[in-house]
Amino acid sequence: MNIRAVLTSRKLSVSGYIILGGFTAVVFGGGFVVAVSHHPAAAAIMGLWCVGLVIEAVSEWRAACCSDSEEQRFRFPTDSLSFLSVAGGTVVTFWISTDLALGPVVASGLVGIFAAAFLKPYAAPIFAGSFVGMASSGLFDYPTIIIAGMLAGGVFVVGKHVFNGFGGKLGTTAWAGCVGALLLVNRPMLSAPVPGWDVGLPLLVACVAGAMVTFILSIWFGQGPVMASGMVGLAAGLLLPPLFGAELGTFLAVGAFCASFAGMSGTNRFEKVIWMVPAGVLCGLALLYSTPFMGGGGGKLGTIAFGAVIGLRGLMRVGGLKRPDVITRRRRPALD
Repeated sequence: MNIRAVLTSRKLSVSGYIILGGFTAVVFGGGFVVAVSHHPAAAAIMGLWCVGLVIEAVSEWRAACCSDSEEQRFRFPTDSLSFLSVAGGTVVTFWISTDLALGPVVASGLVGIFAAAFLKPYAAPIFAGSFVGMASSGLFDYPTIIIAGMLAGGVFVVGKHVFNGFGGKLGTTAWAGCVGALLLVNRPMLSAPVPGWDVGLPLLVACVAGAMVTFILSIWFGQGPVMASGMVGLAAGLLLPPLFGAELGTFLAVGAFCASFAGMSGTNRFEKVIWMVPAGVLCGLALLYSTPFMGGGGGKLGTIAFGAVIGLRGLMRVGGLKRPDVITRRRRPALD
């Protein structure tokens, strides 16, 4: 039986939709539960966002998973090379982060910039792999991170035609691979206490800045989403720890990088940079209240950003602020 006749776009899209949507629901559902016990106002915002996420997810299902076209079938060797690119980006980033001790944010930023500059056709899968490679060395060794990279490569291929244009999709792909690898080796994930608002307020500022600057670099200056996010991540990882101290500065760099994935969204989803303000705020809230569960796996930051922009788009739909005739006029979809 011909594999290209079996792996139709619908089968691939449904699988990718379930994986990406499911992992996003875990982060935002868990974050909402934690927020309820810590801060009612934050919980209300996250609860409202969850409603928007569900609304947009239903719309995406109808748009991406209820059709089957020749163009969306499995492609050899393109999809095979994408799979290998994810795995390669994983190992290189993990090596830079752990063996060279540059840290995950700087490592991923460097890999993203290099891929966007010199390996542009495969910049997106390499960048996705870099998020896998951001995983904690306390949880992952090289055999486990390679497994995670291979799983993420598979998710990248099956999810290539769903949720396109939403920033954070690559990170969600990576997180699925990391969680899957830890389940296979029966290793628990990390947990940390929820930071106080002495950390939360500057985190929100860093997240809003990260999302807006990335969108501006990507769209206004034509750098593209991978290069823009890589530049923001590298700058944040190098500058914020010396400016604000190792502990706070590192957390702010993580927040700015997290929100930069929201800024990778394409103009087919968000036409104006102003929408990156609420997206950045939600990235900060979700990052704060998801710290107690499922930590240590690369890609969780992207999953947070992914849920933030999907939820925002759903709320725009409810409020009548989503205008397809305008938003799709300049179609520059992100590689997310």
